[in-house]
Amino acid sequence: MRNARTHQRGFTLIELLVVIAIIAILAAILFPVFAQARESARQASCLSNLRQFALATLQYVQDYDELFPQSVYSMDAPILIPFSNNRVFTVYDAVAPYVKNNDILVCPSSRPGIDFEAILQTVGLRGSGGFRYASYALNFAVFQDPAVPPGLFADDPVVSLAQIQDPVNTTMFFDSVYKRPNDPPIDPNCPRPSWLFGWDNFPGDPRHKDGININFVDGHAKWYRRNAHIPGKSIDPSTGREVDTYTLPCDLSGIPGGRPNT
Repeated sequence: MRNARTHQRGFTLIELLVVIAIIAILAAILFPVFAQARESARQASCLSNLRQFALATLQYVQDYDELFPQSVYSMDAPILIPFSNNRVFTVYDAVAPYVKNNDILVCPSSRPGIDFEAILQTVGLRGSGGFRYASYALNFAVFQDPAVPPGLFADDPVVSLAQIQDPVNTTMFFDSVYKRPNDPPIDPNCPRPSWLFGWDNFPGDPRHKDGININFVDGHAKWYRRNAHIPGKSIDPSTGREVDTYTLPCDLSGIPGGRPNT
């Protein structure tokens, strides 16, 4: 009498291929969803960073007679002259004591961010030693630079809070990248920068679902689509005509009611 044997049936090749195909289809469907969820979390973290930095900047303003800090200061001379090897103290350095750590200057979607120390080196200057990277650029009209030629002292005075007529729609800091004159622009409509350190070197960066996080003088922060409109008009000094103060994503510098692109 033969011993009874147990036979186990395995998967056929066709069955395995069907299972693999189903897994591949599910992965193709779910991976973009996971990536989108991850980017949403990064966008929210970035927006929180900008909101915190806006409040820190306003704390600085209250402590310094309602005056906004300068964009750059020379730590070694009254006038900051390019290629002088001077150390530069920036608006980020000025606000740093009001934040717990400099990591809020770095967007999770843009690490390590703009290398400001390397940019300063290209114009013969040095950093302060306390700050180097940031994913956010500044509104050059709010954070003026009276110690930088050719606009010296009275020609480019620091800005007071009272001068901001529309704080809700006046930008302070925003998602940005650094663009040299020969770099491809962030958008075909953006002008090429004229030098190495000005408003046109720092366009808005639509890195969050084709949009830009921006904070404002009243302390709030908000996400805007790449070509969104921010209310506010200024007079173009070259034509005398009224124009939009801001043109996303190219230009986020200026003060509504004042001059654009300053």
